[in-house]
Amino acid sequence: MKCVLCSSDSIFPLEFSKPSKRVFLRCPHCDLIFVPESHHLQPDEELARYRLHRNTLSNDGYVGMFLEKIAMMHKYCPGVNSVLDYGCGPSPVLAELLKREGFSCDVYDPFFFPAFPEGSYDLVISTEVFEHLREIRAELQRIRKLIKSGGYLAVMTSQHDVVNDFENWWYKNDPTHICFFGARTFEWLAMEFGFEIIYKDNKNFIILTKK
Repeated sequence: MKCVLCSSDSIFPLEFSKPSKRVFLRCPHCDLIFVPESHHLQPDEELARYRLHRNTLSNDGYVGMFLEKIAMMHKYCPGVNSVLDYGCGPSPVLAELLKREGFSCDVYDPFFFPAFPEGSYDLVISTEVFEHLREIRAELQRIRKLIKSGGYLAVMTSQHDVVNDFENWWYKNDPTHICFFGARTFEWLAMEFGFEIIYKDNKNFIILTKK
């Protein structure tokens, strides 16, 4: 088996003090931690869990999180007009907030809005999505094609290398979470796919620009 991102064959399983229902593999080359396909949920099981989410405009905490990210976009992504919310989920709250801010925003989600976009965008934003991606390398290639030259990719996903105890990290216990990125993972991604990192909070949000 090889790394699902960089194809390195040097991956190794993480060892835990207690039995784990899933296997977690780590790549020393790109520092991705991932769950092998044999431990993925079936698509119908995955969809059932997503339908349990209650993320709406009436959720002040959820909206506040997005407003913080939009503020970062204003600061670090000048000249953006067209935006794609990649992996928006059943209720595209972020897209609605972006439209209220004056952006043109389309949505894509393989389960809820499956029509893949045909155009290109100044910015693609993906919040709490990368940890769910089954074919991460192919997804990144698709995403890159959607971004205009000089455009931006903004990603929100919790990074594993800021966690002292991965074994007991709540984020890894969600059965739909199968890819875990670290700072080195994003550095490798930027080099491999032709991006430059322009902002990172070293926790869960990063902005890259397409070269």
